[in-house]
Amino acid sequence: MGFIEQEIADFRDKCEQQIPHTKIIACSPSLIRVDIYPERQNRSMTVCLRFPENYPKTSTILVELKSRVYSDKLLTELTRLIDEYLKEHMGKQQSFLVLAFTQQYLTDNPLCVVLDEIKQLRMDIKAQETLSQQQAESSQLKLRQKNSSVELTARGGAYIYRIIATVPDDYPTQSVELKCQDSNLPAILVRYLNGQSREIARKCVEPPLRLTKDELANFRPIRSLHRSLKFCLEATHDFHLELCPICDNPVLPKDPKDMVTDENSEAYIERVYCGHLFHQACLKLYLSEPPFPKGGKQCPAKRRHPRSDAQSYMGNKKVTTTTAAGAAGTSHKSSLDNQNVCGIKLAHDRWVISVKTAEARWAQKQARQRELEEVIDFLQ
Repeated sequence: MGFIEQEIADFRDKCEQQIPHTKIIACSPSLIRVDIYPERQNRSMTVCLRFPENYPKTSTILVELKSRVYSDKLLTELTRLIDEYLKEHMGKQQSFLVLAFTQQYLTDNPLCVVLDEIKQLRMDIKAQETLSQQQAESSQLKLRQKNSSVELTARGGAYIYRIIATVPDDYPTQSVELKCQDSNLPAILVRYLNGQSREIARKCVEPPLRLTKDELANFRPIRSLHRSLKFCLEATHDFHLELCPICDNPVLPKDPKDMVTDENSEAYIERVYCGHLFHQACLKLYLSEPPFPKGGKQCPAKRRHPRSDAQSYMGNKKVTTTTAAGAAGTSHKSSLDNQNVCGIKLAHDRWVISVKTAEARWAQKQARQRELEEVIDFLQ
């Protein structure tokens, strides 16, 4: 029996016992084909091996990796690493070595499954650095292979938001698990980042409630890591640049130590459903003064906010900033963007009052002011 025939016989008899989580698909002198992690569809890889001439004395076994999960770039790089490894084991049976090396690599580097998304996030951070050259520190991305997690430290001015995204074993069928670690942003903005990032991740894997049978049958989960972390990256970067639509001054103080935490303070920050940030005193003043339109006051900001909650508040599912909109939604969004103001009804859960109530309060305030002026005139 020749060397190759003996290796094939040994491989057929011992592979699945010596290297767990493998399944032989084909084993012949022309081709060896094995699936790694066949029981885990979201982590599986197929290894194809062929015997060249002069194997194993002067040639290494030919390796081809296939996968629907991992990126082409990863497959190319892993193939290169295997080839370098095999050159150190000339003259030996290499089929076992290839399988063991590949499986160990996938086990030690569970974040391989999100390689493309990690690359895209790094490109987003680099693009952000280009736009913010005056920023002392830039956002950072750290990989934790041992915990299969990605840590993002998003920065905007002197403000940070640190979040960890854990990639589950059945990703992307299941969304990443997000957990905020640290932030010096106001609590209201931290709650918004936490909630919205989780909602983005959830929508990637769960179909909307109102779908036809055909739409539901065609729904497929999509990758959630890049989408959710990019939202955190962009939102955190923009917060310190936002101006109050009323006084036109920065909403956040330059130094986080000067942040107002008292909810009754005039400088306390409020975020409304259209997405814009206001000083509490400015918002109260604007809502309490006429005119009082029948449909309620609209946000006076000069543009529509890119991260608006208005689609859920207004019941318009077509208008969205996190997913591609349909033709009708795109048309509606464009009409809003062309306006000189935000154009979305100003609403907040702490100021839910009717137009009639607002007018009555204004009339009472004016009456008290006139009475005070009359008293002052009488005393003078």
